[in-house]
Amino acid sequence: MNINSIKKAIFFWAALFLFSFSLFNNASAFTTITIMPGKLNTFRISVPHEVVAGRKFKIKIVALDDYGNVITDFAAKYEGLNVGVTIGNYYIEHLNIPASEFKNGVVSFNLSYKKAGKMNLAASFEGISNSSSPIRVSPGPFHDLKIVSPAKVTAGQPFNVKVYAADQYGNPVNFMPKGDIQVYLTGDNFKIRPRVIPSGYIKNGIGKFSFISDRAGISQLNFEAHYDGKSHVFISKNIDIKPSGFDKFLISTNISKVPAGRPFIIKIVSVDRYNNVIGNINKTKGEVKLILISGLGIERSSVFSFKSFHKGVALVKTVFNRVGTFSIYAKPIGLALKKIKEPSKVFKNKIPAKSLLLYK
Repeated sequence: MNINSIKKAIFFWAALFLFSFSLFNNASAFTTITIMPGKLNTFRISVPHEVVAGRKFKIKIVALDDYGNVITDFAAKYEGLNVGVTIGNYYIEHLNIPASEFKNGVVSFNLSYKKAGKMNLAASFEGISNSSSPIRVSPGPFHDLKIVSPAKVTAGQPFNVKVYAADQYGNPVNFMPKGDIQVYLTGDNFKIRPRVIPSGYIKNGIGKFSFISDRAGISQLNFEAHYDGKSHVFISKNIDIKPSGFDKFLISTNISKVPAGRPFIIKIVSVDRYNNVIGNINKTKGEVKLILISGLGIERSSVFSFKSFHKGVALVKTVFNRVGTFSIYAKPIGLALKKIKEPSKVFKNKIPAKSLLLYK
């Protein structure tokens, strides 16, 4: 190729370039456009599948439009408004998150939940809501022994008690420290006389027992377990052990010998079969016949109402003018005595492994 041919080729391509540039420059224009996210359609909530009660876990909420685009300007678009967050199913907590907390359409925060079981988290805003997948909340480590006992029982009659191992938030756990557990009653008129329960009787964190006490009064059941190198005592709520019903009177005098003609006091106490004082005997319809007997027979008798008793005790002031030794008897009149059910022989003779007899 000679020089002239080269010059012609260069000229041709230069002319073509200038023509093309002129054509596009005159007929077309360039610009840019930004497609913004649409209005809020839903929330995407990311949660862990399993957490431990009371421990913090991370939650992530993303605001999305109708096409699944992240609403990056959510904070600016909805400034001053709150996103409502509902935590839990039965044990529900509420939380308000300002829209301004969303960064590029996303907000992350830590939560903790104390109730074991399955729970969900839901986010709602201006009538739009969505829920997370279920979160399984596992109980924490053993912390306490919960005692479920009746508020009122009757002396001499068995009553049922349920105990369960729990974490620090009261959630049942399937673990119980090894070793025997001592059980005893404390409170009014009670002395510590423990019975022993092998911890193996509390299976899967739950134990059911039957107790019987012959002593009335306000008391508490104590479960004492030894672990971690020391003793731990778990105490029930108050148990009001009522007397079993009227059985007899106990009679005494304020003095064993008294001169003729000098007054003395006869003390009459109403008790049940276990000698527990029946404090409300004054509300019973009927009377008491007081009899004084000597070697010659009945010397004197008198009758007074049960209303004369105060907290189960009646004080009768009397005087004898004749010298001698007398016996004093008291018996109820017009009182329909409630037949007391005999304790089962299984409690009387042999106590089953899960039945405990707590004596006075």
